[in-house]
Amino acid sequence: MSSEPKKFTKEEKAAIALKAVSGDDAAKQELAEKHGVTVEIIEKWVRETGVQPVSEEDVNEVTLEASDDFKTSVDFGAVPDKLNYPRLVFWSIFGTAVIVVMIFALMAIYSYTIVGTEQQQSEVSLYFDINELQQRDQATLGSFGVVDPEERIYRIPIDSAITIMAQDTDD
Repeated sequence: MSSEPKKFTKEEKAAIALKAVSGDDAAKQELAEKHGVTVEIIEKWVRETGVQPVSEEDVNEVTLEASDDFKTSVDFGAVPDKLNYPRLVFWSIFGTAVIVVMIFALMAIYSYTIVGTEQQQSEVSLYFDINELQQRDQATLGSFGVVDPEERIYRIPIDSAITIMAQDTDD
């Protein structure tokens, strides 16, 4: 017969060893019978796992091991932020560049729209100016008037001037 007829995992051995050190010799005997092992094997498991009996002094005495990050957090009052500065700078510059490009695009669209509107207005205005000039010239060419009173230069309608010139050539 082997000394360990059943195979136990480390966790099972540790649990059995803890129960054994928590009780007296009778508890060890009961555990040995329950699990089908000898008391010596249970004592061997206690040595292997390093399980220690819990005393009342151990219950009242608690030690806390903390990492430096935990200590800093307790001293600071909260967990300090660990910002990723390169990423923060990249996105700040990228965002600023996008906004600047959008502003220039809006300015270009505005300028294009204003130039187009001004050009259309000047074309319409130029048409009306030319039309007004032609009407004024037609009125001047078709009416009598004084050009220079001191020199005694007068203006006659163009139709009358053509008729007078045609009569002078006939004579």
